[in-house]
Formats: sequence, structure tokens, C-alpha cells
Amino acid sequence: MPITLVFLSVVVIWSTTPLAIVWSTLGTSHHFGVAVRMTLGLSICLLLLLIKKQKLTLTPSSLLNYWYAGLGVFVTLGLIYYASQNLASGVISIVFGLTPIITGVFALILLKDKFFGFNKMVGLLLGLSGLLVIFSHSLTESRDLVHGLLAIAFGVVFQAFISVKLKQINAQISALETTTGALLFSAPLFIVVWFFSEGTIPEITLKGALSIAYLSTFGSVLGFISYYHLIKHASVRVVSIVPLMTPVFALLLGSLFNNETLTLMQIGGTVLVLAGLGYYEYGEKSK
Repeated sequence: MPITLVFLSVVVIWSTTPLAIVWSTLGTSHHFGVAVRMTLGLSICLLLLLIKKQKLTLTPSSLLNYWYAGLGVFVTLGLIYYASQNLASGVISIVFGLTPIITGVFALILLKDKFFGFNKMVGLLLGLSGLLVIFSHSLTESRDLVHGLLAIAFGVVFQAFISVKLKQINAQISALETTTGALLFSAPLFIVVWFFSEGTIPEITLKGALSIAYLSTFGSVLGFISYYHLIKHASVRVVSIVPLMTPVFALLLGSLFNNETLTLMQIGGTVLVLAGLGYYEYGEKSK
């Protein structure tokens, strides 16, 4: 598939996923919604492997890759689904837009990559300032909002760590294998959490069921595969554009289809986050 189509598919899926997550919990619990999503996604991946007559690579490095990728899926998505109970989909996407900046910090620590350039530091400070503005607004609203933002913030940090760890492992396996291995690890954990937290199958609204189906097919399979493919075959600059675009589209979708609104404080924080991310990635070119 042409890189342009892969890039567009990642942008579309990442832009729509936060809203789909919010909708997927309508009439049900977030534990049930994510457990079903991961189970269906795993089934699709196994079917694709069967169709392609491909087996999972089981070398030590690939097994370590599956374990870290699965841990990333379990922790990060678990926190996102928890936060979706109280946060607007656009806010979730905004906070996750900081992932490349936090990834740069972990790359410095684990991979000894260059980080502390002027544009990197300014971008980091702007992004964190925007996050603090959003947090300060939530402190005046409710404790649930704060808990949701803390969950998303920790999810960003953990996902950034996992992405750098996968780069460090550098297992020579396909994107489909990585996705399948990650879901083989994470799906049973989501089922166990659902079983012990509630263990009942609730009635699901039509919108909720369609959202789970969308997330299973596109969010958990096509989205992961496309993103891993993009990382492998596209330049870092191309990949870095994705988190710049998705928060904007996610905000528009949340406003148009879910009646989500942002206060002036949240808008100000959003501008700071996007400005920080943009300067982090491209500020060096302006010199």
C-alpha cells in the first residue's frame, strides 16, 4: 500500500478513535467495552495470519516485543477507557498529542538520542504549560475530571516508554505479528479485569455496539498495523505530523457529533500543546 494512503488511514483512525471510545461505553461499562474490542481484534488478527498462512515468530526478541507491546496496550487503553467516562474525546486526543515529546525524553534516556536542542526544550515547556492550563481548569470543575486527566497523562508517559522500548528491542517481525502478539497478551488481561470487576454482559445500545465493532476492526487491527508500517517505512518527520493533525480533527468531530465544547481555558491549553508539539518537531527549521 502507498505510504500516502497508510498515512491518511492512521490520521483518520486516530482522529475518530477517541470519540468511538466514548460512544463504545454507552449503555455498558468501559471494562466490558474494551474487553470485547480486544477479543474481536485478536480474532481478526488470527484470521489474517491464517489467510496469509503466516506463523508468529517466536524468537526471544520477538517474544519480548510482544510482551512489551501487549503491556503497552493493556495499561494505556485501560487508562484511556477509564478517563473516557469523564473526559471529552477532544481533550483525550489533545493530551495524547504530547506523546512525541515524552517519547523524545525516553529516547534520550534509553537510546541516548540527541534531545536537548533549543527547539526541543521550548517545545517541551510549551506542551507541558498547555497541559498544566488544562489541569488547572479541571481542578475548579470536579475531582473526576482531574482523575481522568491524571489517567490520560500517565497513559501518555507509559505509551511513550513502550514505543522507545520496542525501538530498543528492534525485533525483525511484521506489523501484523506485533499487533497479534500484543493482543494475545493484552486481551486475556482485559477479560480477567472485566470478569472480576463485574462479570455480567450488559445491554448495549446500537451506537455502542457499532463503536465497539469499529474499534475492533479499525482501532485495534488496521490502526495498529498501519502505524507500525508507517514507523518502519516512512521518515520520522512524516510520522511526527500525525499527532499534530489528529487532536484538531478529534476536537472538530467531538464538537460536531457529540456536542462537546471547550472553555476558554481549555482552548488556551490546547493552543499551547499544539504550539509546543509543532515547535518541538519543526522549530529547528525556522532558524
